[in-house]
Amino acid sequence: MKAAYIDAYGGPEEIKTGEMDDPTPGKGEVLIRVAAASVNPVDWKIREGRLKLFSGRNFPMILGTEVAGTVEAAGDGVTSLAPGNRVFAGLSHKGGGYAEKVCADQNKVIKIPEELPFREASTLAVAGLTPLQAFTLHYRVQPGDEVLVNGGSGGVGTYAIQIAKVLGARVTAVCSARNTALVKQLGADEVIDYNAEDFRDRRDAFNVILDAAANAFFPESKACLKKGGMLIKLNLSVSTFIKGKWSVLFSSKKYRMILVKNRPEDLQWMIDHIISGKIKVVIDRTYSLEEARQAHEYSQGGRAKGKLVLKTGAGDHSG
Repeated sequence: MKAAYIDAYGGPEEIKTGEMDDPTPGKGEVLIRVAAASVNPVDWKIREGRLKLFSGRNFPMILGTEVAGTVEAAGDGVTSLAPGNRVFAGLSHKGGGYAEKVCADQNKVIKIPEELPFREASTLAVAGLTPLQAFTLHYRVQPGDEVLVNGGSGGVGTYAIQIAKVLGARVTAVCSARNTALVKQLGADEVIDYNAEDFRDRRDAFNVILDAAANAFFPESKACLKKGGMLIKLNLSVSTFIKGKWSVLFSSKKYRMILVKNRPEDLQWMIDHIISGKIKVVIDRTYSLEEARQAHEYSQGGRAKGKLVLKTGAGDHSG
């Protein structure tokens, strides 16, 4: 099979594309012929070696943490999936998604309907579930709550705006002026152009801030939170964790650093709302496996409007 992989941690130049042995499903696993793989910031953080604790040091390492495609074979003990099933799979930080085939634990695989294209389905786990769980598990958003999405035009941000609106919130999105039309189309009630205004200058304005841009820190942002409000950060780091936890000791406001959980009920919620038209999947660019390096470079540039997807050439991308 063809795959995009690295032989060492480093920059985008470490990504190579070549032939590798097909994986074989073990007990409780299915072999998926991948049609599309989502490109997420966590992928290039793994590539850089920031998450060695989770990803390990086994090279060559195939990147990619979420895919959509068709079940090709099932290992022993698999009862709920069969060859031919259209599926989405959330993979661990050990990756494997940037390939024509990948094995996945049956508990991390969910069937997807014919109406949901593979390309859109591949974006659900990281970018979709992160804000959904932020707004339902960590801070339970209620109708009328004031939600700020910092980084509203990115992959997580475009989902976050729409999920918050479904939950009944009033949403303020932070992005550049050129992306104002996009975030308003997705439902943002107000847009802050970060080149013209710093949202941190507002006082007691928001119940919850989702920091999808990775540049909001609790000591500087807590003043714009309402009493009992919460800042939710997605970029895990020891220094950020310590700084935030120390500051929150002296505040009535809250702070969370979160990792997405692969919960089938949340995936089904996303699928249902996409099929019903209540949530739109925003895809900026689609790349081939050979263009994985360019996809990482574009993602790291911080200018992506919505999601980036790799097509593998191994399956149907339209249906």
